[in-house]
Order: sequence, then structure tokens, then C-alpha cells
Amino acid sequence: MSEIAHFLAHALALETQAGERYGELAQHMEHCGAAELAALFGRMCDFSRMHAAEIQRIADRHGPLPQLQSWQFEWNSPEPPEVGDQALVHPEMGVDSALAFAIANERRGWEYYNHMAITAADPETRHLARTFAGEEAEHVLILERWLSNFNATPDKI
Repeated sequence: MSEIAHFLAHALALETQAGERYGELAQHMEHCGAAELAALFGRMCDFSRMHAAEIQRIADRHGPLPQLQSWQFEWNSPEPPEVGDQALVHPEMGVDSALAFAIANERRGWEYYNHMAITAADPETRHLARTFAGEEAEHVLILERWLSNFNATPDKI
């Protein structure tokens, strides 16, 4: 399998699974009555879904992607980098902690893409990885701005 197909399969899984996790977290927070957190995780779900759609459009130009099994993914963490540890999320966590959770996820996504931008042999893979790393860096900045503008409540994690 080509390096770009391998990379795009990873990127698509990363963003798809992150979107699913953020969507689950948004629903859970809504169910628990934490509307502010539900809205935050809903926005993160939207970010991930938009990025997955962008990756799918790029992948469509490269032919079918490999269908990797769970053990074939090469993450630097047990789950895809942007999924995060669901055990850290609970209805009492506070918006500041939820933002910190999302920032950590997006940073891990940036680290993954940045690593690929440095280590990939294929120039197109390096270019796409740099582009995706830039998008993740933008997400981190957006979340950090939200955190800095938020009158933080005591961290409950």
C-alpha cells in the first residue's frame, strides 16, 4: 500500500473516531443537563466531521483507501490521538476542564500530523500532514482563546 493511502486511512480514522467521541460526549452532557459542555463538545464534533469530510475528498482522488483492522493502526497512543480518555469526562467537570480535555486531544492530533510531516518519505504525504497539522494548531488556538475568555470555575477533575 502506498504511503499516502496509509496516511489518509489513519487520518480519516482519527477524525471520524474523534467526531464520534465528541458527539457521544455532547449527548451525554446534554442528558446530564450540562448544556454548556454539550455545546462545546458539539462544536468539537463539528470540527472533526468537517476535517473527516475534507480528508475523504482528498482520499477519493487517490482511489480506495486500505481497510485497516484495529491492530494495524500505528498511533502513538492506545486510541486515535484526538479521542481522549473518556474517563476524564463527567457532568461535574466544568467548562474549563472540558476545554482543557479538548485542547489536549487537539494537541495530540497536531503531534501525530506533525510527526508524519517530518518522517514521511513521500512529498505529498508530508505536504498533507503539514496542512493537517496546521488545522489542528488552529483548533488548539481557538480552544485556548475560548479558555482564556471563560471565567473559569474551579477545576473539578
